[in-house]
Amino acid sequence: MINEIKNFKQYLAGVIPMGEGSFEIALQYLKVETIEKGEHLVKEGQACNKVAFISNGLFRIYYLKDGTEINTCFCKENSITSAFDSFVNQVPSKENIQALEDSVVVTLSSENLAKMVGENAVWQTVRQLLTEKECLRLSGRATSLSFEPALEKYRNLLRDQPEIIQRVPVQHIASYLGVSRETLSRIRARVGE
Repeated sequence: MINEIKNFKQYLAGVIPMGEGSFEIALQYLKVETIEKGEHLVKEGQACNKVAFISNGLFRIYYLKDGTEINTCFCKENSITSAFDSFVNQVPSKENIQALEDSVVVTLSSENLAKMVGENAVWQTVRQLLTEKECLRLSGRATSLSFEPALEKYRNLLRDQPEIIQRVPVQHIASYLGVSRETLSRIRARVGE
């Protein structure tokens, strides 16, 4: 088993106890893909037909509003990414998912996930738990956007994902926080960076 698949298996073990046989079902359906920096995993308007485990690399999820890119999430190694609304409902995506670094992902198509669910009930639980994790992430993000000032959002980013500050270009962090680059500079000065 190649390293990327082993990483995915280890990630899933942290989500749900899974017997060897349950994971073996997935092997025929998993695909390892290399996504170069700047390439998109999903573009707005496309139906997202796969979920991706990030074995190595970094992605941003963003949408376009009046021609301006609005970043909503940064996804790094050992996490799952997808345009979940599009993936679940098989409708055109409103989001874009772009690699910020050369990345390697393990992908699973919605069609193959459905086959796996039919073959083994553990995969139904995996699908449900991953959906719940995404709902919690979105709920937290909505709360942050609605109630936290930019300084607090930045402090939370420093606390929860400090490596993002080092790996993501300033303009994307500013967009994620909902502030201008100049405001972000003032926030960073206040925090003491």
